[in-house]
Amino acid sequence: AHPAQYQDWIRTNTFEQKQPGYFGAYLKIRTGDLSSDKARILADFVRAFAADDLRVTVNQGLLLKYLKPGTLPYLYSILEELGFAEPGFDSTADITTCPGTDTCNLGISNSTEVARQLEGLITREFPQLIFRRDLQIKISGCMNSCGQHAMAAIGFHGSSLKAPSGTIPALQVMLAGGTLGGGKGRIAEKVIKIPSKRAPEAVRRILGDYLAGADPNEDFPAYFDRQGKDYFYRLLKPLSDLTTLESSDYIDWGRDEKYASAIGVGECAGVMIDLVATLMDEAEEKLDWSFRSIQEGVFADAIYHSYTGMICTAKALLLDREISCNTQIGILKDFDTHFSSSHFGIEGGLKDAVLSINTRPPDPEFAASYLDMARRFVEAARNWRARERTRNQVLA
Repeated sequence: AHPAQYQDWIRTNTFEQKQPGYFGAYLKIRTGDLSSDKARILADFVRAFAADDLRVTVNQGLLLKYLKPGTLPYLYSILEELGFAEPGFDSTADITTCPGTDTCNLGISNSTEVARQLEGLITREFPQLIFRRDLQIKISGCMNSCGQHAMAAIGFHGSSLKAPSGTIPALQVMLAGGTLGGGKGRIAEKVIKIPSKRAPEAVRRILGDYLAGADPNEDFPAYFDRQGKDYFYRLLKPLSDLTTLESSDYIDWGRDEKYASAIGVGECAGVMIDLVATLMDEAEEKLDWSFRSIQEGVFADAIYHSYTGMICTAKALLLDREISCNTQIGILKDFDTHFSSSHFGIEGGLKDAVLSINTRPPDPEFAASYLDMARRFVEAARNWRARERTRNQVLA
C-alpha cells in the first residue's frame, strides 16, 4: 500500500545474511513496548516464516532471521497492521529509553514520553536522519544509565531543578558518546541541565547546528571536539533559564499533576542480584524446555536447550570463582582449564562433550542422551556449589 515507505524499510531495517538466500529483519519497537495481543500475531508469523526464532536487540527492537526474500512484503503488511512498520531501525529516530518513572522507583523524571516526542520531532523535521545510525539518542530516567545515555551522541538522564514555584522535572544533557568501531568508544560529556519540557528544543538546536556546520563526512563526536564543550553549553544555555518557566514546566511528560521527586527501590541495574544463582535457575529452565521439546518431537530445539543449559551452568561456576566470561566457546575452554569435568559426571572434558552437538544429527536418541548428560552436569554443579558455600562458611 505504501511502496516508498516499504523501500525505506527495506533499506534501513533488513539485511542479507551470510547464509545465501536468507534475510534478517529488524523491527523498530517504539520505547520497547509490545502488547501481548500483538506479540501473539507476530509469533505466528515467526513460527511459520522466521525459523521460529525471535531475538531482542540491545536498543529495544526485535530481530527476525532466515526470512526468504518473498516473505518480506508479507511481513511488512503484518507490521503495518501492528504499527511496527516504521523505517529507521537503530537510527536517530529510534530512541532507546528505560521505563523511567513509568514503573521504576529510581526514576527521577519521565523518559518514555519524551522519547516518543523526540522521535516524532525527528521524523517531521529531520526525516533524512532515519538513514543515520551514527547519531543516536538515548534516555534514562536517572543517572544509572539503563537507557544507555552515556553511550549516545545525544544522551539525557532524568534529574530535577529548584525553580521559583517548586521543583521541576529536568534532564541532564550529555553529548558525543557512542561506539566508534574497532573496539573503541567514548563516554558522553555532561554539558548542561535543562527543564524536561525543553528537550525537543534542545534536540532541534543540536541537530540543526550539527547538520548546518559539520564538514562532509564529519561525525558528531568529531564535530563536538572541533567546536568544544563550551560551544554547546552556550548553544543550550538559554534553555536553562528558569525565569521564563511556564506552568507546564512544573508537570512532567505524560503526567497531569504537578511534579514531585521521590526515590525508592528500582527495577534496574541499581538492584543487586545473585547472578550465579540466577544462571543456575536459568539452566534448570532450559532443561525443562528441552524435555518438553522432546515430548513434542522437536528434537533440534531440545538439543539446543540442553546445550544452553550446560553453557549457563559452566558460566555460573566460573563466575562463582570470579573468572570473567565472554563467548560460549571461551566459557567451555575456561571451564576445562579451571575445573576437572570428571567431578561433574563428564569424562574427557566439558568442551568436547558439549560440542558433540556438532557431530550428531538431531534425532530422538541423541536428544535424549544429550539431555541426560546436561541433567547430570547441572545437578553435579548444584551439589558442588552447595559444598563450596558450606566450606566457605566454615572457614569464615
